[in-house]
Amino acid sequence: MIVFDLEKCIKCRKCEKICPTLAIGFDEFPCLAYPEKCWHCCACIKECPAEAIRLRLPPHIGDQRYEMLVKDEGKSMIFQILFEGRKIDEMEIQVRK
Repeated sequence: MIVFDLEKCIKCRKCEKICPTLAIGFDEFPCLAYPEKCWHCCACIKECPAEAIRLRLPPHIGDQRYEMLVKDEGKSMIFQILFEGRKIDEMEIQVRK
């Protein structure tokens, strides 16, 4: 499930625009308006310039205190695993663009 940190959100609406399934809505802040449509593709997480969106593991997969943050660093993607907001692991994957 996608979760938003509203204190970090800068209201740029990039998450809403990049979502391929239109699952993200926007009122005063972004929200997961249609959670059943979300593919967990992480496009919104990667696009967010404020790092205000994270992927929380769904309950059928694991402990919901774990979250994932994705960063686009140009020629690589960085995946960070967080436990209760604290980084516990990081993986970098080189990508072709």
